[in-house]
Parts: sequence; structure tokens; C-alpha cells
Amino acid sequence: MADSGLERALEEHLRALERKDLAAYAATLAEEVVLILPNGTVVDGRAAMVEFHREMFADDTWTQERTVRKVTLAGSTGWVLIEYLWTTVDAAGAVESQTRAYFTLTYALVDGRWLVVADQNTRLP
Repeated sequence: MADSGLERALEEHLRALERKDLAAYAATLAEEVVLILPNGTVVDGRAAMVEFHREMFADDTWTQERTVRKVTLAGSTGWVLIEYLWTTVDAAGAVESQTRAYFTLTYALVDGRWLVVADQNTRLP
């Protein structure tokens, strides 16, 4: 794929998640972004997503290992499939639970910058 900037935008988003950096994460989102959690809960808009992630990032009992499976570019729309393993640990560091899932990111080119407009999560069996 020719350098469209989408790969850099994706790297920026994943790096913000990895570092639990709320400001950097917020900068990757479009104002009208929508997050759909594995249980079907919808978080609508950048402000709501930032608030949701503020609590999530403050929690140090979880990690998320991510593997990018596919990146697709069609004009001014990008689509990314990422598989992840979500692990939570107790106070002693012992694994309490693990969940494997996908999240898909839909990007739009907004004023020359790739921003996430949708983040859909789906649990894997």
C-alpha cells in the first residue's frame, strides 16, 4: 500500500493505547467517533470515549496484547482489523481472566488527517 499516512495514524493510536496516554489517544479520534464494546454498549462521541478511557487507563490491572491482522484503504476511508488478548490481574499479579477479541477501527480522512470514526469490538469464542 502506498504511503497514505494511515499506517502512521494507526501506529499513533496503538502507541497511545499501549502507554495509556489519554491526550495522545484523544488526538486520534474524530469528534463524531463511536465505540461499540463487546457487550453491545455504545459510547458515542469523542468526549464520551475520552471519559470512558480515562477510567480504563487509570486501572493498572489490565494489559492488552494486539496483533494487526489487516489494513484496508479505499479512497478516504481506512479499515483495520486487530486481534487482541485482554488480560486482567489481581493485586499479587496473578492472572484473573483473559479474553480474546477483535477490534476494528474505521478511519476517515478529516482535514488531511486520518482519524478514528468507529471502533467495534467483538469477542472471539
